[in-house]
Amino acid sequence: MQMKRLFTIMLAACLGALPLAAQVVATDTVATGMENGVETHDIRGVVTDGKGRPIVGAQVSATNYDASKGRSWLRKAQEEVIVSTITDIDGNFLLEGVPVTAKFILVESVGMEPSVQKIDVPLSIETRRQKLTFVVQAGVSMSRYTAYGGDFKVGYEVGLGLEVRASKHWAFRPMVQLSQRGTVYQRSEAGLDYKETWNPMFLDIPLYFVNRQKLARKVNLVMSIGPAVGFGIGGKVTTDFNGTQTEYDAFGNTIEYDGYKDGDGLLYFISFGAAYSLGVEYKQLTVGVWGKNMFLPTGGKRISMDPCEHNWALTFGAAYRF
Repeated sequence: MQMKRLFTIMLAACLGALPLAAQVVATDTVATGMENGVETHDIRGVVTDGKGRPIVGAQVSATNYDASKGRSWLRKAQEEVIVSTITDIDGNFLLEGVPVTAKFILVESVGMEPSVQKIDVPLSIETRRQKLTFVVQAGVSMSRYTAYGGDFKVGYEVGLGLEVRASKHWAFRPMVQLSQRGTVYQRSEAGLDYKETWNPMFLDIPLYFVNRQKLARKVNLVMSIGPAVGFGIGGKVTTDFNGTQTEYDAFGNTIEYDGYKDGDGLLYFISFGAAYSLGVEYKQLTVGVWGKNMFLPTGGKRISMDPCEHNWALTFGAAYRF
């Protein structure tokens, strides 16, 4: 009887020392996308032991290999691993960018038997790329007028628009932007100290043709160019002549100082030119620089191309697609 009891205790101890098989539960698709023309999805889940306790630091991999195909399955499964990650303190994991062709998950952990199981949750994959998204942008601009040697002036720009995806690399993005595009003129000679500060406001409508080139996973180089038209909606021009300040409307009045008449009027309310941008996009967020080269006809209420100012503006900021 004692020998039987001793044998039973030894057998239980041996069984208790055997490694436990890990299991993956509650796998789920949390995002879908495209990588090099292949549909992908992000898979999350949790790894536990046979008693439901989370396993920390287990390696979880998406693989194309089915363990039921034969012997030496572990080595073959490891050879066909596509993407891997490590479980956190609660046993949770997230596999990103897994091709939908991968149907199995390999779990490996120290002190546990490796296992392969199917991704057991039905996957709902959106096969069509989202064609229409809203875009918002904001930034700080540096602007100057070049025809008469204006200096740079700091302003701002905010915008809202739509992006229509035509293909993997190309899109069309019309925008409506509220832009402060001004400059500063200064002149000092023979007792004359004169300064003009231009702060006109424009409602710009650029039509961007956007091109994306992949730099890394979910990271793109984004370039765009297109025509633009601007509508003057207000703003002031402030002059300082030997300490005497005068304020004018940016669209309509003539500036006179020391017997000199500055053109036939100030800015005409319509401007036109080209817009362009260069930035780095991560998922929906783009950080970069936007530029405009705009012609600013003068003449107040009556358009005049002679003289005609040239406005160069660069905006440093960010855009986000919803």
